[in-house]
Amino acid sequence: MGTWGNLPWGNDGAADWFGELFDKTELADHVEEALQLDAEDGYEEIRAAAAVILLLGHNFVWPVDKLDEHLELAASKLEELTKLDIYEESPEIIETIKAEIKVLRSRLAKNKRSAAKTEWWHFD
Repeated sequence: MGTWGNLPWGNDGAADWFGELFDKTELADHVEEALQLDAEDGYEEIRAAAAVILLLGHNFVWPVDKLDEHLELAASKLEELTKLDIYEESPEIIETIKAEIKVLRSRLAKNKRSAAKTEWWHFD
């Protein structure tokens, strides 16, 4: 098929490359492990893992069978972080985390809207 989008991952070769990357490195599994850490003990690792999903958590990049689960997990864990005392003296960090949550949630909502249109005759 070749090129089917204007994004860096919008072509067959890139999608295949990302698939190999995730298979070889087990990156998605490593990110998931970090996101399952206790928020108080692993807040730095959680933010780092969520950043990976912010960068790579797109269709045709992230493993499709884990994308929505990991978007939800990252957003939920970041929400936990906003409630911790560790950031009470740094409101700018809280605002940054809230912006990250918004992006993750919007991606998840977009995926759910797309999945709801399973009939082949829906063209929009």
